[in-house]
Amino acid sequence: MGLTATVIPLLARIWRMAPPRLRGAITWAVTGKVIVGVSGVLLTDAQQVLLLRHRFHQAGIWGMPGGWLSPGETIFACWRREVREELALEIVVEEIIGHRSTSRTLEFFLLGRISGGQLAIDPIEIVEARPFSEDELPPMERFHKKVVEQALGARRECLSEGGNCSLDSRSKAAAGENRDSPNA
Repeated sequence: MGLTATVIPLLARIWRMAPPRLRGAITWAVTGKVIVGVSGVLLTDAQQVLLLRHRFHQAGIWGMPGGWLSPGETIFACWRREVREELALEIVVEEIIGHRSTSRTLEFFLLGRISGGQLAIDPIEIVEARPFSEDELPPMERFHKKVVEQALGARRECLSEGGNCSLDSRSKAAAGENRDSPNA
């Protein structure tokens, strides 16, 4: 029996006995770090998408509301918080519509609709906010424009079929039914 056959099981046993907080700290210290961004397609009652010109993004380019995930926050809570901070609006998250990643970032894209509040932009972060129909989308980053077009197309198709366009069972399973649910 080699050294590996005796050492590995012993290390595994020690690892399982260690307090979860210690295991978490060790895992954090030895793994690569990734920044998580959350943004989304925010629909108005008229089925238009609310887009923003962010002060700290490329001039003349419009984007979706969103921001960076805070420790202990779910992607759903993050997007609701960001929309509240940037626009003073309350939202209902309907589904996860996509993601993309690089070596240091992971971005989640959600679909939601405005459920309350009165639009008031945060002048520190936002220059302008306004709704756009699918046929009048302004200049946007190519990938973000594709996400918006895909979400609007899927929404239009769902509505034309008379379907329930809220969070479907696959998204509910992916989102979890408890603290990580979209509207918790």
